[in-house]
Amino acid sequence: MKRHRLPARITLALGLVLITAAWNLIRLWSSLTLGGVLQKYAPRPGPAYIGITGAIAAGLSFVLLWGFWRRAGWAPPALLGGAIGYSAWIWLDRLIFQPGLYSGWQFSLLLTVALLAYVAAVALDPRNRFYFGREAHEREDEDRATA
Repeated sequence: MKRHRLPARITLALGLVLITAAWNLIRLWSSLTLGGVLQKYAPRPGPAYIGITGAIAAGLSFVLLWGFWRRAGWAPPALLGGAIGYSAWIWLDRLIFQPGLYSGWQFSLLLTVALLAYVAAVALDPRNRFYFGREAHEREDEDRATA
């Protein structure tokens, strides 16, 4: 069975998901291995919060990557919802647990908005219907016809 390659726009969006997964795996790993140091220098929110949130975000990122691999119809809307949810969580986390660290927030906000706009454009692109949302047997029939 010949498998069509994903367009570059989707591949780049998935690269962002993979970076997010890696970042959150590092958060989880650091909370497990450096818990004492984190408790000393970052008692609030603490290593448990860092580890749990890292595990949840990494797990959801891998579910999203799996959905794109399987070309599931729910994957593009989940990409958009995940990007919005993750961005909201990052900004709330920053405002609640890091209230004194406001330097450079304008750049962070601009970067967040730009990445969200890109992910929204990819997730809402009607050309993606070619890759997602149809039943697997329909795609297999089409793949056989083009081979």
